[in-house]
Amino acid sequence: MSRTFPSLGTFATVIITVESESAQILLDKADSLLSYLDNHLGRFSEYGQLNDLNSSFKIPADTELAELIRMSHILVAVTGGSFDPSLGALSIVWGFPEPVEVPDSSSINHALACTGWEKRVRIGEDSIYIEQNTVMDFGAIAKGYAVDRTYELLIELGATECLVEVGGEIRCGSSTGRIWHIGVRHPREDTLAGILKLSAGAVATSGDYECYFIENGIRYSHLLDSETGYPSRNAASATVVANDCATADAMATAAAVSGPVRAGMFPEEDYIGMLIITADENDNCESFQFGELPWTDQ
Repeated sequence: MSRTFPSLGTFATVIITVESESAQILLDKADSLLSYLDNHLGRFSEYGQLNDLNSSFKIPADTELAELIRMSHILVAVTGGSFDPSLGALSIVWGFPEPVEVPDSSSINHALACTGWEKRVRIGEDSIYIEQNTVMDFGAIAKGYAVDRTYELLIELGATECLVEVGGEIRCGSSTGRIWHIGVRHPREDTLAGILKLSAGAVATSGDYECYFIENGIRYSHLLDSETGYPSRNAASATVVANDCATADAMATAAAVSGPVRAGMFPEEDYIGMLIITADENDNCESFQFGELPWTDQ
């Protein structure tokens, strides 16, 4: 049984198999959990834990958002800062998710000065703090985290087969040996880059085709570089397979920002496989693969 509903600024799809007649109850619980996470972790929510953090620059260490921040702290280090949720001020200046034009350089530099995880985030024993004027935005990991939380809840409640997808970020598994086939979109062609087969695990893709505008023939995407303050053009897309979706989500964004040279140095123990596709100004593409990607011929 499956259900699709709005969540985290996009849509969520949940597919489950249960031995009892409780499928509707489980789907209702998934819907409720995703709504809760959306309210507390989304930057555009007018209340909740992230709104509190961005408003008062402090939250208790025992909250849902605090758990996400602790996880993000590890992934910031793993990716060398290519994944950085402290870039909210830059996203605002650029106007994402609905950009209009390239902002002036002084605005970008001013926003860039309000970013930087290591400088602006402090994780204490009882509270988590951010520097004033910092805007946290967990858009590069919140969907993956929500997918994990929902998947784990449904398995705990008795689902024998389960797939949770939010905005293209996926976690799947089963106790029956079911194999899930997951298509990977090509960033420049109206086709798939390939199809993955997973018995269990997570897949996330980030690309410059998801949220972008073109000015003077140049593509500007939401994939912001924490070093320059401008959108990265190091890759057109990155797909990561990992054990959990939060890791896959964050590392896919980091790999798309970094490009294949820097992403190739990410610790191999933190992911299963990674596909990065680059594109030049004429949309000629090249693929780079790291680790083991479970492609299928089907």
